[in-house]
Amino acid sequence: MDDRLSRPQQARLDFVESIKHLVATRLTPQLRRDYELWAAGKPEALLRDHAVMEARFGHDPVYQAGRGLARISQEAMWRQVRAGYEPRRAEIEARLDQPPAGVSLRLAPDLVAPAYFTDTEFHLQTGGFHAEKLAGLIYETGVATYSMHRYGKRMDEMGRALLSVLPKRDYKRILYLGCGPGYKGYPIQDAFPGADFHAADISAPMLRYAAQRAASHGRDITFHQTNAEAPDLPEGTFDLVFCILLLHEIPIAAIRNVVHAAHRLLAPGGVLANAELPSYAAVDPLSAYLLDWDTDHNGEPFWRDYHALDLEGLYREVGFTDVHTGESVGAGGQDSKAYVGRFRYHITLGTKAGDDAE
Repeated sequence: MDDRLSRPQQARLDFVESIKHLVATRLTPQLRRDYELWAAGKPEALLRDHAVMEARFGHDPVYQAGRGLARISQEAMWRQVRAGYEPRRAEIEARLDQPPAGVSLRLAPDLVAPAYFTDTEFHLQTGGFHAEKLAGLIYETGVATYSMHRYGKRMDEMGRALLSVLPKRDYKRILYLGCGPGYKGYPIQDAFPGADFHAADISAPMLRYAAQRAASHGRDITFHQTNAEAPDLPEGTFDLVFCILLLHEIPIAAIRNVVHAAHRLLAPGGVLANAELPSYAAVDPLSAYLLDWDTDHNGEPFWRDYHALDLEGLYREVGFTDVHTGESVGAGGQDSKAYVGRFRYHITLGTKAGDDAE
């Protein structure tokens, strides 16, 4: 399964990445220098007031240039990826419609997706995750550019981050909720090769791509189309339920439903693990201000609410014990000279009360 773009098409995408690189290496550092001069001596509570930050930086030319180029490059990235696959669309769609060899794919044609899912073009990805048949392929190709390759060559850095803080147990039955294309969960499957590994998502296009990708990598995964708020899966049977970059894509009421559902799905002693980028409170005020821009301008309508959520408190409210948040710092890509910075990941963990897992 070779879905690489042609050389000219990849070159155009690389140009888009160079714009993102310019923002990250020139404009943002200049903005930070200006911020540090202005913020010196001011109380942190003031600097965390969005209105105060907006009054100072909202019309700042460096800020406006950076945010403008961020938006332009994001739109151009998805446009170019989609255009790059358009000449092969019929061929790729026909392949995705074929049953994946050696992989179980359980679709639910009658499943009704919530409006927050169907009405959102996440990350500005044209067509969203539900209407575009090539959503999974477009997502994987675009995210490499979006992240400036900081997820590593295999794009699975967040799975490895989650694994690094996971309690050391022999997880025999594992569920990846909101799996998308699925590859972020590969390190978890590799760490527990004897486990019965399941992955679930609400998007049929994502699942078709994830199943074909898993088959091409010789992976034994059972894929389910279901809503993570009320999964159509057997309760009390999983030793580990995990999600990666799922919760910030859904509203608070849906997050509550997902955490409750995960608790029901877990066997006694089972673990829920949620991997995300840090909350606003865990980063400096300028970073929080810049992150918050995504809520209104980058296809992240639930981003702000998620990052203000007391997720540990929700875990405890639902009934999880030993609740805590671990941190892992990414490698920043394969070549530190070629990539920009490193991601920090926060993994919130909780255990369902009951017998300890083996």
